[in-house]
Amino acid sequence: MRNNKKATLVIAFTIITLSSFSQSLTTYSPYSRYGIGDVRTRGYANTISLGGISQGIRSGKQINYLNPASYSAQDTMSFIFDFGIDASGVNYASASESNYNTMANINHLAIQFPVSKKIGASLGIQPYSHVGYRVRYYETDPYLLSSIGAIKHYHIGEGGITQAYIGSAFEPFKGFSVGANMSYLFGSLEYNTQVLFPSTSSYLSTLSTNGIVVRGIAFSFGAQYEGYFGNNKDFRLVLGATLDNETAIGAKRATTVTLEQGAYSEVFYEHEDENSSIDFPANISGGFTLSYKNMLMFGADYSSQDWSKALFLNVSDSLKRSQTIRVGAEYTPNRNDLKSYAKRISYRVGFHANDSYLKLRGNSIMDYGISFGVGLPFKRTNTSFNIAFELGKRGTTNDGLILENYGIVTLGVTFYDYWFIKRKFN
Repeated sequence: MRNNKKATLVIAFTIITLSSFSQSLTTYSPYSRYGIGDVRTRGYANTISLGGISQGIRSGKQINYLNPASYSAQDTMSFIFDFGIDASGVNYASASESNYNTMANINHLAIQFPVSKKIGASLGIQPYSHVGYRVRYYETDPYLLSSIGAIKHYHIGEGGITQAYIGSAFEPFKGFSVGANMSYLFGSLEYNTQVLFPSTSSYLSTLSTNGIVVRGIAFSFGAQYEGYFGNNKDFRLVLGATLDNETAIGAKRATTVTLEQGAYSEVFYEHEDENSSIDFPANISGGFTLSYKNMLMFGADYSSQDWSKALFLNVSDSLKRSQTIRVGAEYTPNRNDLKSYAKRISYRVGFHANDSYLKLRGNSIMDYGISFGVGLPFKRTNTSFNIAFELGKRGTTNDGLILENYGIVTLGVTFYDYWFIKRKFN
């Protein structure tokens, strides 16, 4: 009965999560107009607070879907359920004006469980990318302004891609593990452009709508090596690497152009493209973590993904190779201290520098950020509450571009329990 109640809770959370992913606007960034949208720090609260490192994260008490080889670290009698939400505030600034927006959304839902002594598995769902922007400007041509009046241009986009994954890991011999994820990427993206002429002119206003539905399967593969050294094996080194396989995700596009003037409205053009796709280039990542006595951990990652030849709906975009460096550290004074709760808290800090896949008007769009957070353990259990804070900036005000200063809070609860123990009652 106890397990049935927990299973019902997991199912309920899953339904809520799916609904939230499809309904919430999660960015207002004009940079989400390009490529697959806005891709920020991936992972859950425990790794986000470490700068987003993932390759060398191997724990039997946390879920790390970014390197599937980590699944085999879990205890054979346990079950992990992880749920998280996030909230952000971003100040968008140009050379002459600024605007501030806030957003909140469900971040992820995932479970992890053992299959056998050497095999672990996980499945979950989380956002992959976001599209959401509102751009408005007025025609500046002096001739048009004097003869027609002000012409308004609106560019509006919304939607995103969601990742649902299932994966497994196998430890063929002690210290070495390999794993793989199969992900189903799905979502809808909408890009609208509207040109409004003054009502006093004889020109027809236009509304162009491009709706894109994305569905497809992608694979990623990971490996981890774990070794101990030192006089009493006080030091633990985990080396990790992943490959997100190059793939083309199917996409269907519907384009509509509508002419408008006052109460008059007529569809001028309609077209559906059933055979388009979005390219996802191979993403290669590598990294490590070095720990001392299960008390202090330091890690770093590097990843690279070449988007320069990727096609978006069979057309190239303003994309290039992206490269990211992440570093993070965690300090836990004494995980087993029975007197001081503060000594059982995990204190985390991290940094990331991302040369993104965007290059606009000759400017590479860079993203720098620091992160910090804590892992708060529940009493007499391995369940924990994780908080991550990110502060960073992206972009530039050069050449009419936008500088974003952002702050993001991610809250996650990792429920850890023993589900497969036969309980005896007197």
